[in-house]
Amino acid sequence: MHNLYVPPYKILLFIVLFGFGFFSASLLKNDQTNLPKFDIPKPDISFDFNINLDFNFSKPEVDEEITKPTVPWTEVSIQTNGTDRKYGNLVGIQLVLKPEDFVKEDWWKERIEETLNKGKSSGIFDRKTIVIFPEHTGTGLLYLDEKSRFINADSLESALKTKGENFTVSDLFYLKAEKMADVYVRVFSALAKQYNVPILAGTIILPNPKIIKGNLVLDPKGPLYNVAIPFSADGKLMDPLVKKSVLTEEEVSILTPGEPTQDRVWIVPGWKVAIFIGQEVFDSNLYNRLVGKPIDGLISPSASYPNIKWQNLDLEDSNVWKREGLAKYIKSTKAQDLVQVFMSGHLYGKSWAGKTFNLRDFSNEDQVESVESPTILNLYF
Repeated sequence: MHNLYVPPYKILLFIVLFGFGFFSASLLKNDQTNLPKFDIPKPDISFDFNINLDFNFSKPEVDEEITKPTVPWTEVSIQTNGTDRKYGNLVGIQLVLKPEDFVKEDWWKERIEETLNKGKSSGIFDRKTIVIFPEHTGTGLLYLDEKSRFINADSLESALKTKGENFTVSDLFYLKAEKMADVYVRVFSALAKQYNVPILAGTIILPNPKIIKGNLVLDPKGPLYNVAIPFSADGKLMDPLVKKSVLTEEEVSILTPGEPTQDRVWIVPGWKVAIFIGQEVFDSNLYNRLVGKPIDGLISPSASYPNIKWQNLDLEDSNVWKREGLAKYIKSTKAQDLVQVFMSGHLYGKSWAGKTFNLRDFSNEDQVESVESPTILNLYF
C-alpha cells in the first residue's frame, strides 16, 4: 500500500497561493476600465500571390561540350537541267545545316565535302565547272567552339545573353572574325583544290575584308559586310570579293552595304558570271551596270527565312525570287543562264526554307524538290 501522507504545511501553502491567484483574476476581470489598454498587433497572414517563389532546387545548367552531330540526311540528290555539250556547267549546291554542324572546323568541312564528293562521283565536275554555295554558308561559323548553352538556345538573341546581358551579335562577329575567316579560307581553299573546281563559297559576314596579294585581310574595327568570296580550282582566293549592297531592314542594323558600283563579274577559265547576293537580284540598277558586258551567266548565293522582306516583297515566297529577280532581268544582259542557291535547315532559331532553282536558255527551269535534304542542281550551258 502506497504512503499518501502530505505534510500539513504544504497543504496550507497550496490554499494560500490558489486563493491569491483567484482573487487577482477576478479583480482584473471586473475593473478593466482602470487598466491601460494595449493594442497588440494582429499578425498579417494574408498572401501576396504576385510574389515569384522559386522552388527550383535543381543544379545550375552545365555548359557542356557539343557532341558531333549525325548526318541529318540519307543522301545527296542530283537534278540536271540540260545535257553535257562540253561547254561547262553551273552547279548550285543547296546545303541543309544546323548550328551543331558549325561547332568544329572538321564537322563543317565534312558536311560541305559530302555534297562535293557526290558531285565528283557522279561525273559532273570538269575543268569548266563552277560550284556555288548558299548565302551565309560561312556566317554560321559564328557557332565555332560554342557549347550547349549557346547552341541549344531558342534563338540567337537568347544565345547572346549567355555571353552577357548587353552582348550583341555585332560584338560576337568582331570577337570571332579572325577565327571565322581562317576556317572559311582554309576549308574552301582545300576543297577547291581537292576537287579541282572553282567555288563561290557562299557568303560570310566579316569586318571590312579585302583580298591583298592573295590573302584575306580584315580590319578588326571596320564595318561589317556580308561578302561572297570566289576560290580558283587551285585553291587561291580570287577577285571580285563582292560586298552585299542591298540590305533588308534587319540587316541594316548590323551590316554596311557595299558599293553598287563595285565589280561583280567573276572570270573563270572559259566563262564570265555576274554575282548577286540575296535581294540584290531585285535591284534593276545593278543589271544596268552589266549592259553590253560579255557575261555568260548570273549566279546568286541567297537566303530565305521567316519574316524576311524587302520593300513590298515577301521573300518567304519562293515564287517571288523567280518572278521578280534574276529571271526578270536576265535579258537586259548578255547572259543566258542563271542559278540562285539557297540554304536550308535550322539556324539562328529560324527555319530556312528557300528553294534553289536555275534557268537555262531563258525558259528551261529546274527547282529542288525538297528543302529537307541537300540537293545538287546541275545546269549545263
